[in-house]
Amino acid sequence: MIPITETLQELVKMYAWPKTVAVTGALGSGKTEWVLNLAFGLAGIGEEVTVADMDIINPYFCVRQVKTSLEREGLSVITPPENVKWSDIPVVSPEVGRTLVKDEGKLLIDVGGDASGVRALTQFSDLIEKAGYILVLVVNAFRPKTADREGIVRMIRRMEEISTLKVGALLANSHLMTETTEEDLLWGIEVAQEAAHATGLPLLYATVPPGLHDRLEDLASRVEVPLWPLQRRMLLPWEKGYSWA
Repeated sequence: MIPITETLQELVKMYAWPKTVAVTGALGSGKTEWVLNLAFGLAGIGEEVTVADMDIINPYFCVRQVKTSLEREGLSVITPPENVKWSDIPVVSPEVGRTLVKDEGKLLIDVGGDASGVRALTQFSDLIEKAGYILVLVVNAFRPKTADREGIVRMIRRMEEISTLKVGALLANSHLMTETTEEDLLWGIEVAQEAAHATGLPLLYATVPPGLHDRLEDLASRVEVPLWPLQRRMLLPWEKGYSWA
């Protein structure tokens, strides 16, 4: 098997990433996990990467939890001001705006879950458009609001209405945590593909959880979307390797 770090670098090179990559999805979609995977993939090919935590929906399971460990590994991380860091007050650091106007580097934005979470983007929408962006919707077909094509389309329309930005791509990330089976994964990809066909949006990748990494080659022969071997960084407090800040 090809080492995962090399695989991620090759996957990242498939697309010309704009200055800003904003990632959103329903609660429980796994968007934060993929933001961090993408960040390390881009850093692995020499990009200067900043990750901005703009999750105003769930402050208890987001990038700010692992800020210290991410910075130790070489990423720049923007989180809400210290005095409101753990509150559910919708405050975003002004450092996001300053990063958007820099010529160098990529800015990855972890946006709050569900349609209302993209409201945080509105204060920076002009800067985001000027800098160049893609808004990626992470789809977990095991979440009620994105369980079928119609639900995904509704979420896209609502997100665009609130944020004034356009969703530019989908990412299939269907999972049941450690209980995910091959059949679960394939069904989730099918749901995401149906939504992609209905909207005309590209389906960038389908993630594969760690428990199925040994099945990557077989799975790749059964689907038409690039497979992303997901590495978990947002571990729960009772899991080995847990390192929240």
